Amino acid sequence: MLVKFIHDLTNNEKLQRAFAENPKKAMQQAGLSAKQQALFKNRNLQGVSQAVMHELQTSPFIGFWFLPSINLMSISPTSGRQGQTLKVTLTGQYFTDPMTANLENNTQKVPITIQKVTGASQEKSQATGTLTLAANLPAGPYTVRVTSNAKTTSTLSMGFTVNASSGNTLAATPAKTSTARKTSGAKTAPARKTRAKTPKK
Repeated sequence: MLVKFIHDLTNNEKLQRAFAENPKKAMQQAGLSAKQQALFKNRNLQGVSQAVMHELQTSPFIGFWFLPSINLMSISPTSGRQGQTLKVTLTGQYFTDPMTANLENNTQKVPITIQKVTGASQEKSQATGTLTLAANLPAGPYTVRVTSNAKTTSTLSMGFTVNASSGNTLAATPAKTSTARKTSGAKTAPARKTRAKTPKK
């Protein structure tokens, strides 16, 4: 309602006259809330701008046409081990508050719990949260996906790698070698006795 009212107030001379004569009546007829009317009454330009942005963000149709799409640029850290819980930072553009994020591949979808968004709707945005990697989560590369509150998405293909935990890596066990010596079954022949020859007379 607020976006439409501002658009009409800018372009419609009839509404401009009505607003000049009786602002409260004009705003009520336009369907503005008491809070929105107060912003106009107090000439709070910053408040009006924030209210407009909020309305755009919470309206999927309007947001799709007027707001830049959410854009994910990086994730930190870029890898983790099975069984770990990590603090992660997502960096990009035009993040929204709220927003959702997850890791995914062909068979798995792992949520990232977003705890804080800074720079929402701005060219430089950042979101922080936690990521829990199950002990049995398949190792390998995962795509990172973020979704705005207007249901627009952005992905970072193969942006995160799940590594196998150290407990899943089995050390090679060296083969045992027998040190026992084989005893030869061959018997040793006894030494032959030689007789001394008696000289002939």
